[in-house]
Amino acid sequence: MLSSGERLVEDELLADLAEDVASNRVSPLYHEEKPTDLAAFLCRLRPICRQVGVTRIADLTGLDRLGLPVAQAIRPHALSEVTALGRGPSIKHAAVGAIMEALERHYAETIPVDRIVHSSADELDVPEMLFDSQLTGPHPTWRQAQIPWIAGQDLMTGSRRMAPFELVHTHYTEPPADFDGLFLRTTTGLACHSSWHQAVAHGLFECVERDALARAFATHGFFDRQRLSPDSLGSSVAQLTGLLAKRNITAGFWQAPSPTGISVVWCQTIECGAGHPILALPTEGYSAGPDLKVAAETALLEALATRAGAISGARDDQTAKHYHRRIDEIVSRARALILDPVSSTQSVEGRPVSTLEDLLVRIADADLGPVIAIPLGSNSDATVCCVRILLPRSRPFSIVR
Repeated sequence: MLSSGERLVEDELLADLAEDVASNRVSPLYHEEKPTDLAAFLCRLRPICRQVGVTRIADLTGLDRLGLPVAQAIRPHALSEVTALGRGPSIKHAAVGAIMEALERHYAETIPVDRIVHSSADELDVPEMLFDSQLTGPHPTWRQAQIPWIAGQDLMTGSRRMAPFELVHTHYTEPPADFDGLFLRTTTGLACHSSWHQAVAHGLFECVERDALARAFATHGFFDRQRLSPDSLGSSVAQLTGLLAKRNITAGFWQAPSPTGISVVWCQTIECGAGHPILALPTEGYSAGPDLKVAAETALLEALATRAGAISGARDDQTAKHYHRRIDEIVSRARALILDPVSSTQSVEGRPVSTLEDLLVRIADADLGPVIAIPLGSNSDATVCCVRILLPRSRPFSIVR
């Protein structure tokens, strides 16, 4: 049972999220941050970094030959990934992005235990089959098991809905906690922003992205049939690919079809010049965006930021064994995939997404709902809001290659 104090905190978080989302359902999704506002926001984030254990913000820009701003936040006592990457048009944008990613993991690791309710799916009247696609395997009696749950907001109906705690937290320890093991571990849908509605939108786009990628993996001939020509992806992508060509790096783009009609792009980059590569294997970026051009640019920037992160050697899950230097059969196939396209498909540009309401309607029409938003924490000092978005009927993307 929740104590009265923790119940009040949870009720306030849910109420704040619901109010902000309701007030901004038809507001434009994005606005450009002014440099002065961004600098002030970064200053307000610094005390929070100390509170959550971020010990260093590193500028990785100079580690690669591209000159694209990339920052890394290091949180040594993290229970998931120790490092977090950020990128953007300036190093301040990159630093804010890295800090926000680190905060996502912090809030998801430190959810107060008093917010948890132990019960079974049957006792809570959870709809049949709602969370079954997120299970680790066949668990025919899981609905009768006493497991931890946490309250969230159903953004389509406005009602409170319970979600399995294992799908929300990132308190990843070995061995896992006794109550873990039923559901797949994932960080999909974690989002931190300066407002609840923007965090919700960010988390929703990521859920749509991962669902589309899972479908792509299950589609025969995906890489042959869904290759996009960079010429169709707008001026920003053209400018970036021109820069890459001068640095002997090539990018490949694929469109991952989503039942929502939202644009999802998968990008891979690889070195193609003579001589020994810095990274033999490709780096990848994925993005769902308000339109195809934005999704492609964001996916490309993520792939390039991943290059700097891999070169830094700071991530304990991307070791030399993964980004090895041998030019072997695996590397040859990866290079051929990007450098020798069989053909390019005509890009399918759906109707752009401009508001949170539009995003929610697309998800509902694709039968991926309900949309459950679990507020994880906030900090008024820098107006930071962290949320976990669950699309329980989406396809989980948890393939390790």
